[in-house]
Amino acid sequence: MGQSDLQNLVAHYLAANYPSVLSSFLSASQTPPPDLSQPPVPDLRTLVEDYVSEQITRNLQDVQIDHDMEKATDGSWKGWTPNDIVKISLPSEVKLQGVKRSIEGISAMNLLTVGTTQIPRRVFDTSIAAYRSSYTPSIITTSVDKSLRIIDYRTGEVDSIIEPHKAAILAFAIHPQNPRYLLTGSMDGTTILTDLITSQTLQTFKSTKFVVRAAFSPNGNFMATSSYDHNIVIYAATSSAVPPPLDEDDMPLDDTDDILLASEPGLRYQEVHRIKVESNPEAILFHPDSTWLLYTLRNSHLLHYIRLPSSERSEVKDWGTTTKSFNPHPMDNHVSFSVLNMALHPSGKIVACQTGDHRGNTGERILLYGIEPEETDRLAVLWTGSEGDDFVLPRMSWLPDGSGLITTTPNGYLNLISMSGENRSSVKIHGAVNLGQASSEVVRDCTVVTTERGDWEVVSVGYDRQVRISR
Repeated sequence: MGQSDLQNLVAHYLAANYPSVLSSFLSASQTPPPDLSQPPVPDLRTLVEDYVSEQITRNLQDVQIDHDMEKATDGSWKGWTPNDIVKISLPSEVKLQGVKRSIEGISAMNLLTVGTTQIPRRVFDTSIAAYRSSYTPSIITTSVDKSLRIIDYRTGEVDSIIEPHKAAILAFAIHPQNPRYLLTGSMDGTTILTDLITSQTLQTFKSTKFVVRAAFSPNGNFMATSSYDHNIVIYAATSSAVPPPLDEDDMPLDDTDDILLASEPGLRYQEVHRIKVESNPEAILFHPDSTWLLYTLRNSHLLHYIRLPSSERSEVKDWGTTTKSFNPHPMDNHVSFSVLNMALHPSGKIVACQTGDHRGNTGERILLYGIEPEETDRLAVLWTGSEGDDFVLPRMSWLPDGSGLITTTPNGYLNLISMSGENRSSVKIHGAVNLGQASSEVVRDCTVVTTERGDWEVVSVGYDRQVRISR
C-alpha cells in the first residue's frame, strides 16, 4: 500500500467519523477530497481491527495456561506448574544400590569432569567405497593431565583422546544441534571450539585466568563462558551449525553418510557482550528458551539474569539484567553461603541451586526455584547431608523423570535425594585403592543417564581416577 492509498483511507475515515478535522488533514497532507460515493474496501477501521485480531491470535499462541490444565504424562510437562513438580514423589522402590561397572586405567591423573552424549564419527568404508557416518553412545571425561577422553559407553574402551589445551579442562559442552562441535574451558585461560570430525581447532577465545564454565544455549545461537578473571562473556553464532540442504549442483551424499558430518565445519562465534563482576563467577545456565543467561557469584546472595536478544517480547531490553535473592526475604542482603552449581530440571521449569562456602554450622543444600526471573519464591530446600569441602565444588544431576537428584560428596559417596528432601540412598562409590598418597576419595562430577532399557544409571568420576557406573 502506497502513501497516497493510506492517505485516502484516512481521508474517508475522517469524512465519515470526524468531518470537522477533514479539511485540516487534507491541507496538511496535500490529499485531494475523498470521493464519498466510492468508499474504499476494506476501510481503515476494518484494516485496524483485522490487524489487532491477528496480533491477539499470535499472542495467544504463545500463552501456556498451566492452571486447571490436565497434567501431561508424555514427558512434555504441559500443565505442570513448579509447585506441582516439587510435589512429585520418588517411588519407594527407587534406590541407588552400588557400582555396576568400573572403567579403570583411563588416566594416571585425577579425573575432573564427566558427561555423556552421542559422539559422531565419519569414516570411509573401503568395503562399500562410501563414507559411513554413525553416532556412538559415549562418555566424555577430562583429567588433570590436560586430556579429554571419549570412551565407548558399551565397551569401556577409549575411542579417542584430544588435548586442545595446555592445562586441565574444567568444563566442556557439546553443541545441541550438531554434536561434531565441542566447547572446552581450561585452567590455561582459554576456551576452544573443536570439530570432533576433523579434530581441528576452529576458534580460541582468551581469558586471563581459569575458565570454569562453558556452555551453549539450547538453540545454539549463543555460547557463554565464565572465568576467574571476573568476566562472563557471551558470544553469538555468526554461522549455523546445521549446513543448508544440498542443491542440484552439489555432489550427492552416500546413503550411509550424514550431511551434518560431511559438510565443512562452518560454525563460528563472536563476542557480543561482556559482564565484569566483582567476585568469582561459579555457575552459568541458559534458560531453556534461550532468552536468558543465569549466573551466580561467590559471596553473593543473588541469582543474576541477563536478557539475550530474541524475537520474544520482554519488559527487559536486550542485555538488561534482573536478579532474585536466595534469601527468604528480598530485602535481606546477608550472605551465609554461595551458590556454586545450578542444574535445570527435566521439565525446564525449575532450577536447582547447590550451595557451598557456608558460614556457621550449616551444611550443603539445594534450593529450588522457578526458572523465570519473576518466580522469586523458594519452592523447596533439600539438605544433602554433606558438609561440603573448601577445595571441591559440589555437583548434581537430575533423575530423568525429575523425581530426585544425585549429588556428589568429597568422601566417596553419591547421594540420592528426593523432592521431599529425603536422603533415600547414600552409597560409597569412589575410594582410593593402592593409588598412592596423592589420591583421595573425592567424587568430582556425575551425570545421570537413561539406559537403553528405559531405566537410569549414574556415571561418576573422582580423584581415585576411576569412571564408575552405578545404580
